[in-house]
Amino acid sequence: MRSLPWTQPATKIGQVTWAWGEIEAGLAAGMKLKEVWEAAKKDGLDTSYAQFRVYISRLRHRRQRPIATPLPLSVLNNADPSCATAPQSDPFRNLREQREKKKQAGFEYDPFSINKNLID
Repeated sequence: MRSLPWTQPATKIGQVTWAWGEIEAGLAAGMKLKEVWEAAKKDGLDTSYAQFRVYISRLRHRRQRPIATPLPLSVLNNADPSCATAPQSDPFRNLREQREKKKQAGFEYDPFSINKNLID
């Protein structure tokens, strides 16, 4: 189990992730991405340059995402019980408000109503 961090992964994205420290150091030193790819290829990475670029892009995006930190237990324990539930969103609130405005305006036709008065 302890040797896992030093064992090269089987997948190509895993290999790029595994070598990310060296790749990042090479780029920080001023090497071009293609030069880093060529060096990685000599070390046994068998992937095309286009796919290598995709992997690097994905890793950069992963590293830039903010990590969600859980709230400390003290904050959770001292929380106001009235605020314990999040307000429910109502996707049809706007439609109801518009119908109420129409009723107040005097126009009462509702195409979605199931209670239609049929003229005999």
